Amino acid sequence: MAKNKINKNPIYVTRPFLPPLEEFYGYLEKIWQNKWLTNNGEFHQKFEEELANFLGVPYVSLFANGTLALITALKALNIEGEVITTPFTFPATAHALVWNGLKPVFADVDPATGNLDPVKIEKAITNKTTAILAVHVYGNPCDTSRIKEIAKKHNLKVIYDAAHAFGVDRQGSSILNEGDLSVLSFHATKVFNTFEGGAIISKTGEMKYHIDNLKNFGFRGETVIEEVGINGKMNEIQAAMGLLQLKYFEEVVEKRRLISEEYKKLLGGVKGIRFIRLQD
Repeated sequence: MAKNKINKNPIYVTRPFLPPLEEFYGYLEKIWQNKWLTNNGEFHQKFEEELANFLGVPYVSLFANGTLALITALKALNIEGEVITTPFTFPATAHALVWNGLKPVFADVDPATGNLDPVKIEKAITNKTTAILAVHVYGNPCDTSRIKEIAKKHNLKVIYDAAHAFGVDRQGSSILNEGDLSVLSFHATKVFNTFEGGAIISKTGEMKYHIDNLKNFGFRGETVIEEVGINGKMNEIQAAMGLLQLKYFEEVVEKRRLISEEYKKLLGGVKGIRFIRLQD
C-alpha cells in the first residue's frame, strides 16, 4: 500500500469489499431456515442464473474457488500433453496444469500489456501442444482474435484465466465469451468476491452439464455416478454473498478506479515505475 502525503492514511490496493452486514443477515436467516448448506441449494441456483444475466454469458458453473475451477476446466476439455501459458500470473495457473499431469510451456508476454504475446505463442507450439491457457492481466483483455486464429490453425483448445476480468466487456460483449472456456476467481481480494469462490463460463448446455458432473463427484441423483469427479461445489453462504455483492459491483469498480488514479499520481514520478497500458 502507499501512504497519502497529505493525511498519511493508508490507501489499500486490494482490501476486500464487504457489503453492509445487516443486509447479509436476511440471507443467513434463510439458510438457517432451509438447512440446505450446499449441493446446489436455493441461493446457488439463483446466483448462477443472476450471474449469467449480469455478465452476459450463456452458462455459469459455480465453484468453491478459482483454482478448482481451473483444474476442472482443463479436465472438462480432456487436455493432454503441453499447454502454452504465461509466466506473468498467479501460481494457480501453472499449478492447475501440473495437477492435471500437463506440461506448462511458458511463452513471453507483451511488455505493454502484460498479456501473452501471440507471436511468442506460435513460436512455442510443438507437436505435443494441445491448448493455450492465457490470462487477462489486470482486466486488460488478451489479443483474443489473434489467439483464436492461432488456435484454429493448429487445432488447439483455448482456456482463459479471467480471474482479473470480471465484468470486462469488449465492443459490447463480455470478454468471458472468448475461448472454449473462461475461468473466474471470486477470492477475497478480487473486485468481485464471495469470500472464496470461482466459476467456469461455458457456451453450451452439454458442457455445463459435464462441468457440473465433474465438480460434484460425477453424481446425478442419489445413486447414479456418471463419471469420476471432485468436490468443487460452492456452498450457500458463498452464493448468498455473491448475490448481495452484485448490487455493489459498480460502486466497488469506481472505488478501485479512484485508488488506481491515486497510485498513479503518487508513484508516477518515481524512477523505474511503469504502469501497464489498459486497452479500451
